Amino acid sequence: MACNCNTPSTCSESQNVRGCTPCNECPTNSADCETLPSALDNFTRQFFGIITKTEVNGVVSWVLPCNLSVGLPANPRGTDEGLACYFLRLFAEGIQGLQGPSGDTGAAGTAGRNAYTILTSVLTVPTPGSPSVQFTVLPNAVLSVGLIVFIPGAGWFEITDIRNGNTVFATLRQLISSPASSILVGTLVLPSGYQGLSIKGDKGDKGDKGDTGVTGATGATGAVGATGAVGPAGAAATTSNGIVTGGTTDYTLTLNLSKIDFGTTDLELVLAPGTYYIEAYLVVTGVASIRTGLFVLYDPNAAVELTNSPTPTTILSFGGAGYDTPVIVRTLITFAVATTVQVWGETDDVTPDAPIVRYAYSKLMYFKLA
Repeated sequence: MACNCNTPSTCSESQNVRGCTPCNECPTNSADCETLPSALDNFTRQFFGIITKTEVNGVVSWVLPCNLSVGLPANPRGTDEGLACYFLRLFAEGIQGLQGPSGDTGAAGTAGRNAYTILTSVLTVPTPGSPSVQFTVLPNAVLSVGLIVFIPGAGWFEITDIRNGNTVFATLRQLISSPASSILVGTLVLPSGYQGLSIKGDKGDKGDKGDTGVTGATGATGAVGATGAVGPAGAAATTSNGIVTGGTTDYTLTLNLSKIDFGTTDLELVLAPGTYYIEAYLVVTGVASIRTGLFVLYDPNAAVELTNSPTPTTILSFGGAGYDTPVIVRTLITFAVATTVQVWGETDDVTPDAPIVRYAYSKLMYFKLA
């Protein structure tokens, strides 16, 4: 330990007797009589290690090694917290380990299902005085009795019954402003709540005018930054549904099964591989006496009818002169390769006149399901 170099009776560590102080040099090779500076230096180096000392305005500061001044990354040392208190806190609270590396990405979840469906029949919009309505939709498990649905162009309806998975009975709850008289096939049916009420609160008191702030100095114009690198090309956009409307000329049915030709634009789709719900909506006008007709969805490249649907062909009896008959031809089908889809039709007799397919009311639509 640190000591003086005289006899205990004449000098002590706290005295300055006859020039004897603890800072006096000890005799050579006197391990039992170490000066106080030497003892402090040995203790400091053994406890802390090599310390860097800096002096600013006459004040000496120590920079401790091993980041002791800030502590462990996950267990930082508090501001003005002494090392002894810091060590005591670590022993009491435990040392928190560093965050490990990220784990592997989990497997992708199963594909979700659509939270909406679509009309597959024309909906005549009811009135508040006669609110009940019936329509058909593409089956979807999201529909349930008591659910509020919104149909664009009409309003909000509450489902009261569902039959066969696609026939919906509902009650009108609220119309939109200026609703349509009827809603076409292919319109979305969206689960929703009631429309919220628009309630305007009272106007608040006008606040006091604040003092005009001091105009700040105009900052210097910064340098123009370097032009960034050109980003990668975006992926080609795809669509999961679409509607084709007929061209400019009505089509007169013939005795042979032929493509319905509307002139500038025919009811034709070119679909990529996948699973589709395809539906053609036609309006046929009778010219003379009652006739029967046949309509199919047709693949002209393979020269085959699309037969893998519940109703691939539709045979109907058309009314007489001026009588309009709606026709729906639909299919649910999976294509392994890109496929062209057209609408073909024929009639049983053209004497004296054959039925006419109206381009203005006819449509061909599709919805990609997978």
